[in-house]
Amino acid sequence: MKIDSSAKILRDAIDQFSPTHVVSMVSGGKDSAASDQIARELGAKIDLVLHGNTRCGIQQTSDFVRGTYGRMGEFVEADAGTAYEDYVLRKGFFGKGIGAHGFSYRVLKAQPFRKAVSKAIRQGKRDVRILLINGARKDESENRQRNLQVYRRDPAAPNNIWVNVIHDWSQEDRDAYLASRATPINPVAEQLCRSGECMCGTMQTKAERAEAAALYPGWGNWLDALEREAVDRHGFGWGDQFPKARKIGQDDLFQPMCMDCLKRPSLATPSTEEGQ
Repeated sequence: MKIDSSAKILRDAIDQFSPTHVVSMVSGGKDSAASDQIARELGAKIDLVLHGNTRCGIQQTSDFVRGTYGRMGEFVEADAGTAYEDYVLRKGFFGKGIGAHGFSYRVLKAQPFRKAVSKAIRQGKRDVRILLINGARKDESENRQRNLQVYRRDPAAPNNIWVNVIHDWSQEDRDAYLASRATPINPVAEQLCRSGECMCGTMQTKAERAEAAALYPGWGNWLDALEREAVDRHGFGWGDQFPKARKIGQDDLFQPMCMDCLKRPSLATPSTEEGQ
């Protein structure tokens, strides 16, 4: 375990950015479980836990996060509401690949995260500097090793600073640490080996969809019904390429709360295929 490394990352972030607030970003996966646990162990004053509810994933994940972290202090959900269904019915599914994923991330996570942080903490005030503690790890994929930074400002909200507090940990480090602290683990993450909080179709395979639907038939039935209507309207389904192409902006590559997706080198290749 690399607790000393995490301590240095957190200490350096506080020294460099002088935050006014600290937020723990919890997806329901094991990485964010570890980042939240280590931040608390190191004495970080966590002002709130923030969870993104994309409304296209396994609802049991949000139920677990709400029930587990909601008891630890202030808890806020960045709720995407009907954004996923609205978009799919209006234009079709987002597509497949890193470009499509960037667009999906913006609609389902980045925008709701910024709004939630602004409403809960910033409240129109200036010079509010917020550390967003998350569990991205550099060993998760070749793509992530090339692009992951320990600290990074949100390009659209520069005083939101993302801190990868377990940046140097391996999966083995993470799992050993969680076991040693008896940290509660989301059953969905145990079954699917991912948080399951977003199943937008841009970075998941058809086999993964079938597995998730078998384990969580309520989610599977909802997606089947949505897909039938989307195919009738637009001619393509979940996990298919979006029929139009557009260039990927640099901001679309900033996806700090999608470690489950970006660790997939087979799908995380640059592409211009995405929704618009």
